[in-house]
This record gives sequence, C-alpha cells and structure tokens, in this order.
Amino acid sequence: MAMDASWSWGSLVPSPMVLFAIACLASAGLLYQVYLFALPRPIPGIPYNLHASKRLMGDIPDVRRSKHMRQWIWSQPRAHRAPLSQVFVLPFRRPTVIVTDYSAVVDILARRSREFDRGQRIREIVGLIAPEFHFTMETKEEGFKAHKELVRDLMTPRFLNEVSSPRLYDAFAALVHLWHEKSTKAMGQPFCASHDLYMTTLDSICSVAFGLDESKRSLTREIDHVRSLPMPPASPAPGPQVSPVISDASPVEFSRPEPNPEIEALLDIPEMLSISQKSGFPWIAQRLALLRPKHARAMRNRQALIDTQTENSLKRLFAGGEKEMQCALDWMLWREMGKAKKEERTPDFHSPVIRDETFGFLLGGHDTSATVLSWWVKYMAEHPHVQTRLRAELRNGHSVAMMEGRWPTMAEIISTHIPYLEAVVQETLRCASIVTLISRTTTQDAQVLGYHIPKDTSILLSLTGPGLTEPSLNVPASPDLGTKTSQTNSPPPWDNADINLFRPERWLKADEEKGIEVFDSRAGPILAFSTGPRGCFGRRLGEMQLKTAVTLLIWNFEFGSTGPLGGMEIKEKFVNMPRDCYVRLKQT
Repeated sequence: MAMDASWSWGSLVPSPMVLFAIACLASAGLLYQVYLFALPRPIPGIPYNLHASKRLMGDIPDVRRSKHMRQWIWSQPRAHRAPLSQVFVLPFRRPTVIVTDYSAVVDILARRSREFDRGQRIREIVGLIAPEFHFTMETKEEGFKAHKELVRDLMTPRFLNEVSSPRLYDAFAALVHLWHEKSTKAMGQPFCASHDLYMTTLDSICSVAFGLDESKRSLTREIDHVRSLPMPPASPAPGPQVSPVISDASPVEFSRPEPNPEIEALLDIPEMLSISQKSGFPWIAQRLALLRPKHARAMRNRQALIDTQTENSLKRLFAGGEKEMQCALDWMLWREMGKAKKEERTPDFHSPVIRDETFGFLLGGHDTSATVLSWWVKYMAEHPHVQTRLRAELRNGHSVAMMEGRWPTMAEIISTHIPYLEAVVQETLRCASIVTLISRTTTQDAQVLGYHIPKDTSILLSLTGPGLTEPSLNVPASPDLGTKTSQTNSPPPWDNADINLFRPERWLKADEEKGIEVFDSRAGPILAFSTGPRGCFGRRLGEMQLKTAVTLLIWNFEFGSTGPLGGMEIKEKFVNMPRDCYVRLKQT
C-alpha cells in the first residue's frame, strides 16, 4: 500500500505547548502531593484545632497573633474542654501534646520517667550556650551520671552553708545599701527595680560560682555611681542625672555605670535562650543571632571569663588543696582532679563539661531567682497587709537582732523557722509561674488519661494553669494515672474560689498541740520547681536566695503602691517576667 506523502512520524510528537502543559500538570500534581504530605498529621483521638490541620504552618499563625505564646499553648486543653490536646507548632514535625491536668503532670514527672524523658527540643534550645549541661541530656544518655557526679557537691548542706550562704547574704546586703541610696534620692517616687534585682542575683551566683571578689561585683559599681549623683532639685526643673518629681506616678530614672563586660555577658545567656525558644529552628536562630556583634562579643567574653576564673581556681587548689576551695568551680575542679587520678589520666580542667555545667549553674541561679523577686516586690506593694504581717513575724522571730538594732545574720536566717516567711515565698513561687511549661519526649508508646500517645512525641507539661493558678478541670479518674497510693498521697486541691489570688495564709495550718500556726508544704498543688528525678537541681540554693532576699528587704523597707506602674502584665523572655517592675520605698 502506498503511504500518504503528507504524513510523517514527526506529526506524532506533541508540540512544545502541549509538552509544557503536561509538565505543568505533572508538577502541580507532585506539588499537591508534597503539600498533602507536609500538612500536620494529628494523633488520632486527641483534640486539636481543625483549621490548623489544614495549613502548612499549623497553629503557628495563631500563636504569633496571641499576646503571650506560652499562655496560648497551655490554655488549649481548656479551650477543647479536655485535660490534654495537641498543637502543630513545630513545622514539618509531629504534633506536640499539651498536658495541663495536675495529677497527670505529676504522674509523668515523678513516676513515669522511663516513658517520658528529656527530648531533643531542650538540647536544641540550649544549643550553642551550654550543650554539655546535664539539664539537656536524657536520663539514659551516656555521660549523664558523670555530669551529675561532677556537680553533686553543690547542693549539699556543707556547700550551701559554708560557701553559698555568706556570699548570698553579702549580695543582698549590697542591694539594701543600693536601695537606701536610691530611695533617699528618689524622695518618695518610684524607681525601676528589675535591673537592680537582676544584677544582685547575678552578683550572688557569680560569687558562689567563681568566688568573685567585691571589687568586681556589679552592685559595688552601682552603689558608688548612685552616691556620686546629685540630689534631685527641689523645683520641677529637670536635673542632669535624676528626673524631676512630677507626680505620684512619675518614676525617677537613675543612670547606670559602665558595666563589667565579662559579667554583663552572662546576662546574654537568657536572651540567647529566649531567641532559640521562640524559633521552630533553634540552632539556626542562634547562629543568626551570633552574627550580631552584641551576641558574638558576649560569647567571647563568657569564654574569657570562664578561662580566667578556671586559672584562678587552679592557683588556689595547687597552693592549698581542699582547704582552699572557695566556690563551685573550685569544687568541680577538685572533683575532676580526683576522678582523673582514679582513672590514671591527665585532668581536663578546661573541658566543655566543666564549662557548660558552670554556665548552667549560673543560669539556674540567676535568671529565675531575679524574676521571682521581681514579682515578689510587686505582690508586696499590692498587698500591704501581707508585708505588714511578714515584717512583724520576722522581727518577732529575730527578736535578738531587733533588740540589738541590727539586721538578722545569715546564720540566724538559716536556723530560724518562720512559717509566714515560708508561706510568702511559697505563694510567690506559685503565683509568679515564671516557668509555665517543660518538655518531655515519649520513649515508647504511652497512655495519658486514656489517650494513646505514640513513641517519639514531644509533650509539653504545664507547671501552671488548671488546678495550680486557675480553676481545675473536671477530669475523671483514669487507670493509667499512677497507683491508688500515689493518688491518695497527692495534696488536696485548691479552692477554685480563690485559687487565682495571692494569699500566703493558704500555706499555714494550726498545730493544735502547740497552739501555733505551722507551714504546710503540702497544703495544695505547686510545681514551681517541677518534681520527680529530673526536678530542679538548684532548688535548695533558690529557696535560700529567696528567703535571704525577702528577709533583708522587708526588714529594711516598706513597699508602697506604684500606681499605674504596678500592673501585672507579663513579658515573655526565657521565663515569664513582669513587664514593669518599679518600687516605691520607705526606709523602716
């Protein structure tokens, strides 16, 4: 058969336009499949926001629109009328489960540590700051026990009483002197307290960590600087250093001295952690932050500080041995000497482990304590009857100091049991809620309140909220919620009618035999220091800091109302800080 001359095989090849259209359709189909694959995948049975499951960024847009990120997160279970829920806040990862029921949180932390351990998220957040800090490590991780062994002496009664307590006392005594100077020059007006509190706790913990001498302490420079300032003018004309007295709500602004670069660099630690905490990609966020001269300089100065202080410690130890140990770094280096001798190796005094455990010690004893005290001064101004009773109880408990016209000594503060002081500190910790969430990761499939949670799921446990600082959720009993004994031993729930109020009396009970009030640490739920085997390592030091500060400050000052400056708005950084922290002081 003859073939048509007008036909050719080339006529079967699609035109470029057709090929382009096919390629576009194929690409669109592939992208759509990738889009579907990248969408959040909820864990079956656990409540979640339906609209968030239909967008790539999950709940992130809602979190960014909220005023307070952490508050939005721990409020989700209540929004779903459930004891737990799931959110999609980490792009292209599994959902994060939020647990706010107090009994379930305690059960996970105290009795189910094999099922719920530290996760990768914590290590990502601490990132470049202290990657070898034991706080970031999983309990089963190789090296965890060795890290804990290195720092185990730092919370013993001997270390706390011989090393920590006198240095804490000196720091808060310096704060009293500073505030005497400021309150005199403020002439009854409020002034900002947050910086002073942060520098005081930084001085105290640096002194405990390094044995920092008085000449290098920040408060020494602050006191000398404030003393050099002129008194404010009697007329409303502005003065050169202190703002004019305008009205009851007008704060006085004091200038500050030039900071010590190495000590100031330590204030950068919580700021860097806050940067990584707010990012879905913490390691990248911290790397980008280090491109800024401020953060890069702070990191260099921190390393210089630890190198210098290590050399100072070694000089003391080589000169006098154990009897010359004066600070936490000395004790860690001495323990490294003993371990190296036992293992027949050369000691590594500049190891990343010693460096990061030191930075972790500084962070744990500085940022959190300063923030709690920032809330405490606000509570005292808002509740004058509390500070009046507290002052009376302190003066009655330290009657010898009162009679001799002096402050209580550190030995007296440690040895004297004053129930109302403990109640005020405990209630401050409960209400301040500076750490609202902690994370864990499931090491195996687990059940929580009847809900199935797969292995390798991130869990956020609420240390505040329902049952702690706001009315509890009505959660039915669950078979996975510990044993009957553990449930029976739980503290009684708070009364929902006043759970949101600052009321230290809730921690007191009557001792019928002695006819007195005593402090009851189990009066109700509180998780300020977390709980269980991975609870706060520095709890004893933190409690000592707070009791020392509260005693000396209430002994010397009355905290007056600061008017509109006294609001309770929070500012989310590494922890939940008060947005404003001012004091109006009257010397007692």
